[in-house]
Amino acid sequence: MAMTPQNDQEAQQQLFTDTLLKLQIHAALAKENSHHNKSPLPLLAQSCSLLDNLPSATTTTWTPTQRTLIDALKIDAWMALADGCIQANDLIQAEASLQHLATLQDAAAGPFSWRVQKANKNNHNRRNKTVVSSDSSSNDTTATSSLSPGPTEEHRQAVAGLIQTWCKLCQVYTDMGKSDMANNFHKRMQKMTDLLQDPVLSSTTVAATTP
Repeated sequence: MAMTPQNDQEAQQQLFTDTLLKLQIHAALAKENSHHNKSPLPLLAQSCSLLDNLPSATTTTWTPTQRTLIDALKIDAWMALADGCIQANDLIQAEASLQHLATLQDAAAGPFSWRVQKANKNNHNRRNKTVVSSDSSSNDTTATSSLSPGPTEEHRQAVAGLIQTWCKLCQVYTDMGKSDMANNFHKRMQKMTDLLQDPVLSSTTVAATTP
């Protein structure tokens, strides 16, 4: 029997409610395990898996607020797992968790996104290879740049979290004896911190100033 649109919407809203309930249960059990000197990592990992595996086909009727909440909870879940792995001195799992966390935070960073910056820089460099002598072309470029939206406060908060995650990765790689990787993320931290401190930063200048 085919599901009606109303039933489908009710099922999707029930999935949202059930997901929040399961996360609360996992958090409570993980906290209890910690109090009894048991590892909370399996439960923390379950929360991450639950959020990562939410079927997109069954979340089409979620509101933007619901989606934003789930995205934030996903970051919180992976942060808790990463911190738990660090505390347990499980460096391999800590590295994997932090890398996944960084990917989520980078996606939430908007124009600050490291991947977006690299892509924009490549496009910027390709444009610079083309010599443009027309004044009208130059004016068009200036007009386009001035209309580029700048980062929001949410983007800045996301990238601040990303910098903290990179800092943890630096320490993990240092503890693993991977100094090259640690130095790489340390450089990223410095560049991103400089961008955060620029009060007139726009998405256009992010692309242009990132090495």
